[in-house]
Order: sequence, then C-alpha cells, then structure tokens
Amino acid sequence: MQTGTQSRSELTFKDQTITRLGEKTIFSVGEGARTIDLGSGQVLLYVPKKSGGAKVKMGPVTAAITGTTILASVDPSGVTTFIVLEGGACIYLDRVGQSLFVGAGQKLTFDPVANRLEDPVNADLNQVLTSPLIKDFRRLPSAPLIEQTIQNQHRSAGWANGNDALARAVRVAGASSVETATPEQFLRALNSLFVRSTAQEICEYVGAAVRARPDLAPRIVVAALTVSRVSPRTDFKDFKQPVGKELSCEQVDCIIRAAIAAHPSAAREIVDAAIAAAPLLRDCIVAAAAQPCPVANAFPQPRIITTLNPSNFVPPPVVSPEQPPSSSSSSGD
Repeated sequence: MQTGTQSRSELTFKDQTITRLGEKTIFSVGEGARTIDLGSGQVLLYVPKKSGGAKVKMGPVTAAITGTTILASVDPSGVTTFIVLEGGACIYLDRVGQSLFVGAGQKLTFDPVANRLEDPVNADLNQVLTSPLIKDFRRLPSAPLIEQTIQNQHRSAGWANGNDALARAVRVAGASSVETATPEQFLRALNSLFVRSTAQEICEYVGAAVRARPDLAPRIVVAALTVSRVSPRTDFKDFKQPVGKELSCEQVDCIIRAAIAAHPSAAREIVDAAIAAAPLLRDCIVAAAAQPCPVANAFPQPRIITTLNPSNFVPPPVVSPEQPPSSSSSSGD
C-alpha cells in the first residue's frame, strides 16, 4: 500500500489489530497482520494483548512486539524513530548483532550513519498524542493504558526532579540532591524507602532510581532484591531471611525488568550483580532478563587475531618437486 500527500488510512484485521498509515507512506503486510514492512513514512500499530506477536521491519531495524501500541516512522534519509505508547518492544539491528528493549513511554532513534542502537529516551507522550494518526481517528482500545503510561511518566519525572519521597530521603541521608548524592548516600536513602514499600512501589522506585542514577543500576537492583522488609509486628528490623526465600519470581521479574527498561545497556551488569547477590533467585533472574528481549545491547565481541612474533615464527618446510625424497620416505620403496 502507498498513501499520498495529506492522506491517511486505517486497516483493522480479524484479531482486532489496528494499523494506521500516515501520508506518503509505503507499507506492505505479510502473514496477516503479523509482518509489516515500513519502507518510508509513518505507521501506528496496535496489537491486542494475547493475540500473538507482530514484527515491524524498518530498513535494517526490526521491532518484535506483543500486546503493544507503537508509533514508527522512517524518513527518506533512513533515520528511524520508534515510540512505544504502551507495552514494550524488542528492537534488533541484525547487521551488528544488537538488540534492546524499548519500554512504555520510550523513544528510540536509529541513524544509519552511526549504525548503532543507543539507549532509548523518554518520549513526550502528550505531544505524541497530537499526531494525526491518533487524534484524527477513533479512540484506540489501548487508550487507558496509554493514559496510565503518561501518569507513570509524570510520577517518575517528579521523583527525578526532587519532588518526591526519594529526593526527600536523599536529603535526609545528607545530600543536597539525587544527582550530587554519593553512592552510599543514595543507596541509604533508597533502602529507607524499600523497607516500607509494597512490591509494586519497589518496582517503581527501582525504575525511577536507575533513570536518575544509571551509574548505580546494578547496586540499585541488588538493594531491591536483598532489602529487609520492616514488619510492624516485630522489632527485629535487622533480621533478614536468606535471599531468595522472601521474594516471588513475579516480584523478581518486576524488579529486573524495571531496571533493564530504565537502562538497557547495563542489562548484563544488572543481571550478573543480581545473580551474585541472590543466587537462590538465579532461575527467576535469568527468566526475567530473557523476557521479552535478550539482555545485551552491545556489539558482539570481535575476533582478536594474535600478531605473530617474527622472532618466534618458524615457517613450515617447503617441499619442492626437485627436492629429492628423504631417506625415511624412500626406505620403503
């Protein structure tokens, strides 16, 4: 399909997947609504929960999504922009072996000149909602989830800007702000919140803390996995169960995925630190890191060719047709 200037189109498939095309868009669909090739232009794709996955091909970049609403564009220069309005997506750059996760409210831009996937950044979803592919069509079925994403963004922004419990706790720990706190001050403040938070609140704190202090991402996750919960029924606040006994895999999954979504390029360090700190939770941690994307956002390690030292190099013997056979080889004739 191809749309012209100032024209847009909407396709709805049997499973209620919705595809909207912007102007001057070249677009093809294969395998029902499951494989989409965006040659140029802009597309909005809504895939209902539990309806199976879909892939969006954008030049060298491929996005794998399940139960997600995304907005993607490819301009004539090849620059690709990918925004997740709700849910999440795995982005692959196969030519260099990269993959990363883009979470709700995040935007990724791929520039073919750099030829590398960088960490996603937060998108202004209020601005995104003014796109003709949203405001000029009927309300999306995922609109409540998008609104929830916007609310989460505002809450996280408040945390990062010093208007929340985390910033207050950092000041109590002796620092003037989240940014200037030493690692010890920041983690002490974070632990003071973890010990009195619900499981869901801890996940939200982890995501906000990693975004505010990406340099401490592995240590933040370790703190969330190993903190002693304060119980109003006991005075033994320093009592800690063996790590791995007090957390469910669901809680571990939430913590690990919140951290990786906030700082994808530190995924390997996050997972390694979590396993080292909580070995009894290893299976849960590995499972969380494997869903929905591989954990690494890095180029594959190059093959290192060892330089030969000429002084130690012994060339193999050269056998010439004119060279007479050795005595050992002729003895059997």
